Amino acid sequence: MQLVKILSVLLSKPKLSLRKRGFSINKYLCLHRCIFAEASFSTSGFSHQKMADMPLQNETEKDEQDKSESKHGLLPGPKRKVALLLAYCGENYFGMAMNRGDRERKTIEGSLIRALVDAKLVPENCWDHPNKMSYKVASRTDKGVSTCGQVVSLKMVFHENAAELINEKLPHDIRVLGVKRTTQGFSAQYWAGARTYSYTLPTYAFASSDEEKPQYRISPEKLKSIQSFLYRYKGTHSYHNFTSGKRMGDMSAHRYIMEFEHETPFLQHDIEFMTLKLKGQSFMIHQIRKMVGLMIAIVGDHAEEHYFNMAFSEPLVDIPKAPGTGLVLERVHYDTYNKKFSHLHGGIDFSEVESEVEQFRQTRILPYIYLSEVEEEGMMEWLPTLSCHDFTGERAREDWKKMNEKKNALESNGDVDASAQEKLDNQDFNANDDFSNTNLKQTHTDLKRKIDQKEDTSISKMFEPAEKKARNDIIDVNEES
Repeated sequence: MQLVKILSVLLSKPKLSLRKRGFSINKYLCLHRCIFAEASFSTSGFSHQKMADMPLQNETEKDEQDKSESKHGLLPGPKRKVALLLAYCGENYFGMAMNRGDRERKTIEGSLIRALVDAKLVPENCWDHPNKMSYKVASRTDKGVSTCGQVVSLKMVFHENAAELINEKLPHDIRVLGVKRTTQGFSAQYWAGARTYSYTLPTYAFASSDEEKPQYRISPEKLKSIQSFLYRYKGTHSYHNFTSGKRMGDMSAHRYIMEFEHETPFLQHDIEFMTLKLKGQSFMIHQIRKMVGLMIAIVGDHAEEHYFNMAFSEPLVDIPKAPGTGLVLERVHYDTYNKKFSHLHGGIDFSEVESEVEQFRQTRILPYIYLSEVEEEGMMEWLPTLSCHDFTGERAREDWKKMNEKKNALESNGDVDASAQEKLDNQDFNANDDFSNTNLKQTHTDLKRKIDQKEDTSISKMFEPAEKKARNDIIDVNEES
């Protein structure tokens, strides 16, 4: 009866929200259960002493958790939402994302999830269904792209030696450098406010066709020209020509570039290299590589300077895609999340492992970039392909005209798939891009999200009527306030 009186006092003033009294929904539901439990005990002849001798609810939940861990063969410990700081060299992998239909292709994601399962931190079924552990990655890097600042969020057994356990199961070129507790609603993808990338390349990429390449040393005039183009990239622009499946006027093709600078050139293996660094809110697939490719084409006198403006103002422009070897994801920024939730678990800041990050960069990533130029001459082989591109814009305009004619023919015949056909035509023009079916993947992701939402609504049906009524009561009180 005392619990009933407490509840009646709390709800005596409906104009005041329960949250303002520091009374959460979970506390309300717990109190609601206790009231029904007291009523059932008293009618069944149970005494308060017998009720006190029964295990508490959190102990029961712990027993159920232990049974679940035993069933899946997991390590003992609570399951918590965490963020992993991941570093890897992309030399031997087909990018970050795992291909569900072809598990034989080596990917970073496939190796990581397999290691999590083998370390007994997540159930075996997460290998086939990563969404069961709320898996999200901050940035999907392409084939050959490396990183020392990738962030992955997931729910797993929270173990004090989690990083060591995972690294024991990972190959040597993939490392987990840090593990952080996060809030339940944290997503490495959606909470990322910005990303910093670097692109390291030999300076002879900017040399003119008549200049000798291996012994090339960049001039101050060339550096000044590079800096001017980097500055023009800053701000918000439409990068519809820098990726696949985007149209001019599509707002989703707009991207905001905060910083874009070049560092001082340096010698490595008797070749002069230079590193470009840029920071932006988000990037589309191949966007950075095409930004670098366009700048190389213009500074190296393969294209006229006005071609830079055409890339943003014309509906369809042919832009070369620079090799992915030199591209490195340096850091993912979570400033907004840290400002709101750093008081809970310390925020997403891996500054304490900065020495390990720098060591991986110097011992794994940079040697791979340097040797690929010295031994494989990746940039040297790519530069002649610039002559295959049409930097006058004539071919692109012809293709655009044909696409519009086909679109008009489809619409005149009443074909409902005209817009889809138009997008496929645009992707055909960018046939040299990997993953040209970006829209199909997005459709698949949206479908999975809808299925997950339906599963969530079906779970709500499992609540008992008393708990449903309690939730409705709280909603009513909050609406009135």
